[in-house]
Amino acid sequence: MFSPATASDFTDHMEFLFVPPNGHTRYAPADYPLVCRSSPLALDDVPFYLREDSIIPGWRPPRLWCGWHLGEEALFQLVERQYPLRVRYTKSSNRLMKTATVADALPELICEEFQIPAEFHHLIRAVDGAHSDGRVDTVLSIGCNYKGMLPREADYIDRIKRKLFNDQDPEWVLCPMRWCWTPDKRKTST
Repeated sequence: MFSPATASDFTDHMEFLFVPPNGHTRYAPADYPLVCRSSPLALDDVPFYLREDSIIPGWRPPRLWCGWHLGEEALFQLVERQYPLRVRYTKSSNRLMKTATVADALPELICEEFQIPAEFHHLIRAVDGAHSDGRVDTVLSIGCNYKGMLPREADYIDRIKRKLFNDQDPEWVLCPMRWCWTPDKRKTST
């Protein structure tokens, strides 16, 4: 059930993203593709209320990954193009290593190449992200709304996007596992 204090708490102040559609106060499984329509968000367009310390007591916002949609094939191609000495081929098919191995290796390679301090390594991950139509694909994430993102003032994001993504800005992408507002057991409503 989604009712912070009352469902009107949201509509009285502004239109909140990722709430149950059509004015409902509960999510239904069929709501997932409708909620996904609000994603992705431009880098500078993530609203303040989608932070982990949400303004809605007792509720956690959906998880958003900040990064670039890649997809499995593009992930392979990125590693092959940018890090050819780190690519492993199987003997049978001359194909790149398994996705899980690539997904694990790419963040490490990026941290190494761009000299990202160890304190930020946990932010760089290959994760699943939802497209606006609900399809799920691989996203190279540089942060999330719960843990923060790479500091913009340190120029890491600009260097990564320039070298790996043709100067395309990262976006805030909805996590398909945490796509809706959920009760926050850590907080108590006042």
